[in-house]
Amino acid sequence: MNIHKRTRLTLLDRQEIWRLYQTWLWKVVQLAEHFHVSRPTIYDVLKRARLQEFTPRNSTNQRFKTLQYGLKRLAKVEQT
Repeated sequence: MNIHKRTRLTLLDRQEIWRLYQTWLWKVVQLAEHFHVSRPTIYDVLKRARLQEFTPRNSTNQRFKTLQYGLKRLAKVEQT
């Protein structure tokens, strides 16, 4: 799994949020404070957890994408 270094919630964090929410003892506000994220983020995690989808969707490091583009461009320039 590819997770960039600035990911707020790891796979284990997302599973823990879902587990705590299912116990009915934790509210969304408490979860947001505990994991240092916003309430909308918790709602997004819960929405995706209902589908059993815990992995982050967009976790490609921007530097990697830039490097990948740069190498493609360099290869194209060298061919000409």
